[in-house]
Amino acid sequence: MVETNSGIWHIGVDEAGYGPNLGPLVQVAVAIRVPYEKTPKTHGEVISWWDVLEKAVTRDKRKANKKLLVDDSKEVFSASKRLEGLERLENALLMLGITPTEQNLWKSLAPFWIEPVDEGLEPWHDPNLAFPEQEISPFRLGLLSVWQKELAENGLEPMRVRVRMVFPKAFNRAVDLSQSKATILIEGVGQFLQWGLDMADPGERVVAVVDKLGGRDRYGAWLGSLFGGWVAPGEESLAKSDYRVILSEKELGVSFESKADQNHLPVALASMVAKYLRERHMDAFNAWWQAKVEGLVPTAGYPRDAKRFLKGVDQVRKNLGIPMDVLWRQR
Repeated sequence: MVETNSGIWHIGVDEAGYGPNLGPLVQVAVAIRVPYEKTPKTHGEVISWWDVLEKAVTRDKRKANKKLLVDDSKEVFSASKRLEGLERLENALLMLGITPTEQNLWKSLAPFWIEPVDEGLEPWHDPNLAFPEQEISPFRLGLLSVWQKELAENGLEPMRVRVRMVFPKAFNRAVDLSQSKATILIEGVGQFLQWGLDMADPGERVVAVVDKLGGRDRYGAWLGSLFGGWVAPGEESLAKSDYRVILSEKELGVSFESKADQNHLPVALASMVAKYLRERHMDAFNAWWQAKVEGLVPTAGYPRDAKRFLKGVDQVRKNLGIPMDVLWRQR
């Protein structure tokens, strides 16, 4: 492999909606190109981008009135403070350069799909979903301006993002083929890793951190089959499984880590974007069904409540001729 001093692509991957029976699985990858002078100089060193960009971002909710809150989406978003949480999640899209020029969420995201959204797949898909939901206040614009300034001063722009949404029909088809829903997650991760390699120039390295996929600890054989290069495993444990994949002109480092969104800013941003997109989709989903079933209480789609929701809409679903596999994820 040709060595260069041109920097490293850092990629963070996370998802939202793996467990529910209703709504899509959303996977997101966020990439930062780090200049050589900012890269770790010793093996195993992890740069805290919260520290590097501390003028712009924080994980401390008490400072969220002064800086952009970036963390695991479960820490950023609370159903009890939904509007505030959605606005904070929405900031992640704006931080990544997804602009609201179209005043439409899906059109704004169109250049960033790793595979196209099928607008005809579900009758409750709202093609005109507003983005942002409300006018961006001068205060938020100020926080985003500081963020852009910090990125520029540290040579970290532009940041890039890719989104993959797997809706119930496609989800069920994949489960039927593989008999495992974990295959859907790993397929998406493979697409994101290839995306990272495609961005990198010959001689550059790509370093990806992925939130741990269930209880799996060994990924070496899968990486070898995916890329055909030489795979050198490092630690393989419950907390972390990491690998180097040596290719002819590039090198890929992949680390599957427990609680990766708490330690790596790109993973936290991916987590926030994934949660935001799923929440907005579920808003449209609930509104569509509530317009047809009087008194229907909305759902987040998780198993116990999803059964209650399904019971409430099932007769209308049958009357409208909506196939069950378009609505309900089998696992």
